[in-house]
Amino acid sequence: MAEWSWVVYTVLEVLIAVACCLGNVLVVCAVCVGIRDSLREPTFCFLVSLAVADFLVGVAAVPLAVILDGWVSLTSDLCLLLSCVVLVLTQASVLSLLAIAVDRYLRLHIPLR
Repeated sequence: MAEWSWVVYTVLEVLIAVACCLGNVLVVCAVCVGIRDSLREPTFCFLVSLAVADFLVGVAAVPLAVILDGWVSLTSDLCLLLSCVVLVLTQASVLSLLAIAVDRYLRLHIPLR
């Protein structure tokens, strides 16, 4: 791949990571500050959990993915460790989405009975 394409890729990844971090900080602030006693409801706890997981993806997983793509020469053990960190953080985000989906389903399904 040409050198300029690596630079474009890295710049786009950095922009995505910054937007991800800022957006999720706003979500946590809105839930914790804007809505009084909102963390007592499970739905808002799940939303904060998703925002924290996505924030960690933006802070750690995206930069590690850029490093793993070839900017730095790594040993195989370190590469495996960094890949595991990226996978765990992204799976935490996906599982938070699953918890929100199940919560919404149960909130709609149980009252209709």
